[in-house]
Order: sequence, then structure tokens, then C-alpha cells
Amino acid sequence: MTPTSRLQDLTKGAVFVALLIVFAMIPGIPLGFLPVPIVLQNLAVMLVVLILGPKRGTMVMAVFLLLAAVGLPVLSGGRGGLAVLTGPTAGYIWAWLLFPAVYWGLNRLVFGHRNLAQPAWWQSVVLLIIVDLILDFGMGAAWLHFNQGLGFWSAYWANMAFVPGDLLKIALAVFLDQALWQASQH
Repeated sequence: MTPTSRLQDLTKGAVFVALLIVFAMIPGIPLGFLPVPIVLQNLAVMLVVLILGPKRGTMVMAVFLLLAAVGLPVLSGGRGGLAVLTGPTAGYIWAWLLFPAVYWGLNRLVFGHRNLAQPAWWQSVVLLIIVDLILDFGMGAAWLHFNQGLGFWSAYWANMAFVPGDLLKIALAVFLDQALWQASQH
């Protein structure tokens, strides 16, 4: 790896950490019947996954979570600190660290893509839905179960209120990724 490519990787990583922080500043949309609003920050997580790949994406998420852990207000609602990373929604946040590796691992396993081949748009949609519904919702529900004493399946099914918003975010993330991919090929 040349110094120029290292600098490009660091620059891309910094841009995506900044994107994660900017998306945290967008106010959440309250649902009224659940205490957790719909937030756009996980749209930025999806973009990290799609654009940076497993290694760089995981590194960006690790840096981002480190910033949150030291107390910087980088999470939705201007939150940060260890209390948030161990609080009721911590399972969802920690799932973000695994998103890139799981997404790209599934890409390879399910579609046989090697060397970070760009999936077709519909493959990206399918993979993001799987990772969102199983990994993120699953880790979030498991954390609520073990940390808050809620029933796992009750907590998991409560997530279904977020599916329509997540599907819109998935569609937007895939659209942006495909547009950037096509632009980089010309």
C-alpha cells in the first residue's frame, strides 16, 4: 500500500465518520407509541457498509464508537458516553460495528462475490434487509432482553414498527451507492 493510498483511505474514513456525526444531528421522528424515534444515523451506517467495504467500514465504525465512548455527542440526539453504550439501545449501536463484516460476508456466501465485487442493486437491498432485520434488530432485542429484562421476542417484534422507515433508508443508501459506483466507473 502506497502512502497516497493510505492517505486516501484515511481521508475516506474521516469523511464517513463526519457523515455519521452529521446524520446524528438530524432530529429523530417520534412514533408516539414507542419511546425510540426513527433516526437517520443508521442510513449513514448503511452507506459506510456499502461504500467502504468490510475492513475500512469496520475501522470507521470502531473509531466512531470510540468517539461515542469517550463522551462526544456523536450519536442521535446529541448523545455519547458509556451510559449510552451500555443503556437500553446499546445492542443496536454495537451491531453497527459488525454491519460491514456481516454484510460483505453474506455477499460472498450468498451471491459468491469475491474481492468486494459490487453487488447488483437488488442484491444490496436483500443483504441490507437481512443484516438490518437479523443482526441489528436481533442484537438490539437480545440486549434489551439481557439488560432490561424484556422478553426477547417482544422486543424483537416491537422493532417491526421501524421496518417501513428502514426500507426507505435501505432504498436511499443503495441508490446513492449505485450512483457513486457508476460515476466512479466513467
